[in-house]
Amino acid sequence: MKIRGLSYLATLTILLLTAFSAIAEEGKNDSSRWGFNLGIGGTVSTSEYKGVERLGTALPLLGYEGEYLYLRGLSGGVHLFKNEYHEVNVQLSYLPQHFYASWSDNSGMKKLDDRYASAMAGINYRLRTELGVLAATLSTDALGVNKGVMADASYSYPIRFANMSLIPTAGVQWTDVNYNDYYYGVSKSEARASGLSHYSPESALSPYAELTLRVGLTESWSAFVSGKSQFLGQEITDSPMVERNNKYSMSGGFLYAF
Repeated sequence: MKIRGLSYLATLTILLLTAFSAIAEEGKNDSSRWGFNLGIGGTVSTSEYKGVERLGTALPLLGYEGEYLYLRGLSGGVHLFKNEYHEVNVQLSYLPQHFYASWSDNSGMKKLDDRYASAMAGINYRLRTELGVLAATLSTDALGVNKGVMADASYSYPIRFANMSLIPTAGVQWTDVNYNDYYYGVSKSEARASGLSHYSPESALSPYAELTLRVGLTESWSAFVSGKSQFLGQEITDSPMVERNNKYSMSGGFLYAF
């Protein structure tokens, strides 16, 4: 039971840091002298896997924006090129996707193999204009866990008024055959043991939408709240491991810039 509780805590840390990455990026030009943001936040999320319950907790946050290095939630990297409009980075990101059979209340799912998190290494590009921010990332599994490739493209339009920033984001995530087969496929041996159907997915496109609100409380303190919805591709939702067509998460917290 203790191991399961620690796993839940790790999962929620990841989800909260994912939401925090938008805040760290948006706040890098604020009054922070050293480029650091430190705070605390909470999150609640759903899972696409059958029989896995909703999670929620409160956790610490840390972000950094420097001339050569950055830390934004789950991702950290080195700026290869950076000016007012363009940014090209070499990036290493923690991939939170995982499945632990013991978490599920479904008897068949309990007999499947665990799927583990990994790290993705790749190239990230950002274009900032008055019309918004375009971002694209291409990455591959750095640890050989899923042996997959992932691409992500998004558009954000920060809306600033008085002491508040509203950041709507729309994007799409592409995952290849290896990635989907590892996290959503059911092997023949697993099918025999669990009673679930054998399944081998192809690549998939999963669009998502996110809305983040940041409010400046003082020169150094700010608060944020963020909601995200991801609509899973058909190759994922057709998996016998999956019972939901989408994933939702809500996060909020307080940050101190220094």
